[in-house]
Amino acid sequence: MAIPKGRVLTGARARFMIEGKRVGYATDVSFTEEIQFEEVDELDNIEAVEFVPVGYRVRFTASIVRIVGHSLKALSIFPRVENILTSGVLTVAIEDPVTGQIILTLEQVKAENYNYNIPARGIAVQNVQFNAIRARDESEVT
Repeated sequence: MAIPKGRVLTGARARFMIEGKRVGYATDVSFTEEIQFEEVDELDNIEAVEFVPVGYRVRFTASIVRIVGHSLKALSIFPRVENILTSGVLTVAIEDPVTGQIILTLEQVKAENYNYNIPARGIAVQNVQFNAIRARDESEVT
């Protein structure tokens, strides 16, 4: 099958959105979708008999430029301490604005931690780690 030209996804062509709103000055995103397998072993056999799926995990990180007055807590991306137990979940999406196609959707997302560094001669960037219940790529999103 021939792949049409101009379909390569690049950072300049990826739009990062949380709850349908573009996250301004996102500089990097990455995610991991993982299936955890447990091996089945038996006596008198050196090889595993089977690998059985026992877990599914989705982790996601994003680097976002720190804008004064637009903290992660103010944007409801990271919960305030008094809201940790009652904070809701988020939906995260990566969109290709050229085609308008959502190429990745992360469902039931919660921010786990964040950190940022303020360099003497550089831009302060927040690194946020999220957990999600499910990831769907463009083949699974309607």
